[in-house]
Amino acid sequence: MSDFPELSGADFSGISQRGTLVVGFSGGADSTVLLHCLLEAAGSRDRIVLAHVNHGLRGAEADRDEAFCREQAGKLGVRFACLHTDVKALAQQEGVSVEVCGREVRYRFFESLLEEGEGTILTAHHGDDNAETMLMNLVRGTSLLGLCGIPRQRGRILRPLLRVSREEIEQYCAARGLAYVTDSSNLTDEYGRNRIRNRVMPLLREENPRLSEAMGRTAESLRLLQEYLDGEAEKLLSGAVRDGKLETGPLRQAHPALRLEALKLYLEDRGCRGLEKRHLESAQSVALRGGRCSLPGGFTAECAQNLFFASARDQGQTGFSIPVFVGKTVLPNGKILILEKKPCPDLENGRKINNLLFKNSFDYATMTGVFLARTRREGDRFTPVGRRVTKGLKQLFQEQRVPASQRENMVLLECGGQIVFCEGVGVAEPFRITPRTETLVAVTVSNPLQEGKA
Repeated sequence: MSDFPELSGADFSGISQRGTLVVGFSGGADSTVLLHCLLEAAGSRDRIVLAHVNHGLRGAEADRDEAFCREQAGKLGVRFACLHTDVKALAQQEGVSVEVCGREVRYRFFESLLEEGEGTILTAHHGDDNAETMLMNLVRGTSLLGLCGIPRQRGRILRPLLRVSREEIEQYCAARGLAYVTDSSNLTDEYGRNRIRNRVMPLLREENPRLSEAMGRTAESLRLLQEYLDGEAEKLLSGAVRDGKLETGPLRQAHPALRLEALKLYLEDRGCRGLEKRHLESAQSVALRGGRCSLPGGFTAECAQNLFFASARDQGQTGFSIPVFVGKTVLPNGKILILEKKPCPDLENGRKINNLLFKNSFDYATMTGVFLARTRREGDRFTPVGRRVTKGLKQLFQEQRVPASQRENMVLLECGGQIVFCEGVGVAEPFRITPRTETLVAVTVSNPLQEGKA
């Protein structure tokens, strides 16, 4: 990769040599510098896609930013992809903060732009972002992982500027004459991160002007410890999980730090999200002493006959609706949704398609907006592929012999107000595979909780 004397901390190692390079591009100084450096590092512009999300939060200013990003893509001769979404409304539906919801939407969108198994997502997180994250986690109370800050690489996500400070980024823009936009919401103290950035960081820099660099070194040291702990926890689980349940004997013999980490990995794998230290300590108490406890997302942890397991409680009473993109999504009810994009097998024009082969696959070209994964609602109607008859979901579930106790928990995919896919039934007729289909999306819904009870 090229050397950048003005940004000696920039590190583009780890970029996939094949596939799309998806750049999270807001038009701000940091993502502008990331793109500028990538153009030098990547050599070819054909692989680059600028991915911009208009969150629907800042009105005319957000539209201005989108127009700027689109214009930059045109000038530089790279592809541009934009997602419009109402993050505030989605956050209210999910019961999470706007910041958390926005982050989930962005990364799912970025993932949807990658080729299957290839490509890299690049985001412009820098050293100051990392320091702010560490401080926010420390103030709230966190585990070792929270003090590790932002990882430079996680899966196909790469953050090349993590060792570069905000000051260096602004100097780089000034030296190169790079235009960028400024998000006015970053200048207010409305969000917790902004208060850390605008009030706390300046005071700490009075003690150490190279604060971001120092905290970055600390984060790297702690991350090495976390990686070791994760590896040991995975070894423990590999020999202790049986039929989806965790034997408590190995847990009792393990160091408390390793025990909590193993419980965390186990519970997250079962679909339990939002775990805090207090939840893990409650789960540990159950694993060592028996009984049960409540966990986030409607889960209950129990221990019986020296076997610890988690299950979703009252699943049928809790509906949800969340945005999803290509890739794996753990749903609020504990089920796992996988949307897998792949080339469609060659189909001769005029040849009748065997609908059974594509019962759970739809035409990728029909993905014209944000897909929602949700549970059923009163009045839902559906046209199963190949049948050309629209029926209520209740009637279809009866025909498919779906138990009444499970119907409220079945997963639906919706796009533009239309149901695309229904678990247990298949894909809807308007989204079916045709001889003209070039790329399809295969849908898989699994329930690790039920599989663990089998």
